[in-house]
Amino acid sequence: MKDPADINVLIVDDEPEMRAALSETLKRQGYRFLTAENGEEALRLIEDETFDLVVSDVRMPKLSGPELLKAVRDVSPETRVVMITAYGTIDNAVETMKAGASDYLLKPFSADVLVSTVNRALMSPAGTPAPADAGTVRSSLPMDRRIVTENEKMKELLTFVENVAYSKSTVLISGETGTGKEMFARYIHACSPRADQPFMAVNCAALPEGLLETELFGHEKGAFTGADTRKDGKFELAHKGTLLLDEVTEMGMPLQAKLLRVLQEHEIDKVGGRQPIPVDVRIVATTNRDPRQLIAENKFREDLYYRLNVIPLKLPPLRERLEDIPLLADHFIKKHGQENHRPVKSISSETLALLKKYRWGGNVRELENVIERAVLLCPGDTVQPAHLFLEDAAGNAGKTEVPALSGTIYDMERELIFQTLGEVGGNKTKAAEQLGISIRTLRNKLTEYKEKGLTPPE
Repeated sequence: MKDPADINVLIVDDEPEMRAALSETLKRQGYRFLTAENGEEALRLIEDETFDLVVSDVRMPKLSGPELLKAVRDVSPETRVVMITAYGTIDNAVETMKAGASDYLLKPFSADVLVSTVNRALMSPAGTPAPADAGTVRSSLPMDRRIVTENEKMKELLTFVENVAYSKSTVLISGETGTGKEMFARYIHACSPRADQPFMAVNCAALPEGLLETELFGHEKGAFTGADTRKDGKFELAHKGTLLLDEVTEMGMPLQAKLLRVLQEHEIDKVGGRQPIPVDVRIVATTNRDPRQLIAENKFREDLYYRLNVIPLKLPPLRERLEDIPLLADHFIKKHGQENHRPVKSISSETLALLKKYRWGGNVRELENVIERAVLLCPGDTVQPAHLFLEDAAGNAGKTEVPALSGTIYDMERELIFQTLGEVGGNKTKAAEQLGISIRTLRNKLTEYKEKGLTPPE
């Protein structure tokens, strides 16, 4: 990269305070810069002068950030563009990356994050490198690491990942336990130019502070009692690759400060070491907690949060993607049927209806465990409700305890339909949706029950 004094940057933002803050940050780094308060003014400057980098807001009057980006690509294709916005969504992030932005930042962000992003953009080729072929990547993943979904939100997240995986930006994946955070981290790695380099993972909640420090940074021989040999930490082992910091919000404050320095300086200090060691590692962190709440409780560093949250991903819980339950159930039946040499090949509609009614506190991981048990218990080729063991609200496991049903499969199906109708106030459309059947099927079954003198309880 050229000397900052030889680099020309254009700052575009309609808010004077933001322009001033961006200008001051880049000025301290020694960059030359000009400012513009809207896209039209910026475009006039670009037509008269050559810029190495444009840092632009997304929402502006007269000419928006995406419109400016397109114009820059036409007028000066060698100019890199970094987009910043407080209105970040998965959709416009994907479109911005596809249009040729070098990077994308969400407000608020720290000065350090801005500098790191600018430096990274200037070191990369102008325009967006083509993302890895998603179909090839997905099909090449082992069965237990494939992300299976028909949910639109999840599809948007996968598209987003495929379009930003090429960058070095840190990613913070949040979501409830069992939603697939580690699988997304591995997918980011698989779609990135680092795919043929190491992927390392550390569970920050599983180790005491002292052990976690040596696990991450390693130690020199003789650094402490019992350190009989030199140990490489996960940062060194993941050099040129990706490091997953699982449940990063469980990390203690002293270690958070050390991690922050690594993200800022791109070098580590071994325990007992004398010289810093440069590392090139892409960080993906996960959490099942609210970092902002932890920041308010002084349990997590705000500056570290902004460093990690350059690219945020929030995974939806399974109860918000019910359309994925049949797909996931089929996937897990095939997986565990093959692994355990069982004849199970399918799942009954009654069983699927039960699975859709359950709340899935453990999300996809819990669903997989339930299906694995069912595969082992099922004597035939189709999983039936009697093969399920689900936990009740108190955490007690039992055969189809939620909802509590008994009798033959026919009786269980009828009880489930009546119970669902009661929960939705008799609304047949809502009941059919929750049961995962068509409204026509529901009406036919109710007619059948009525002919036998069986009606829903009042």
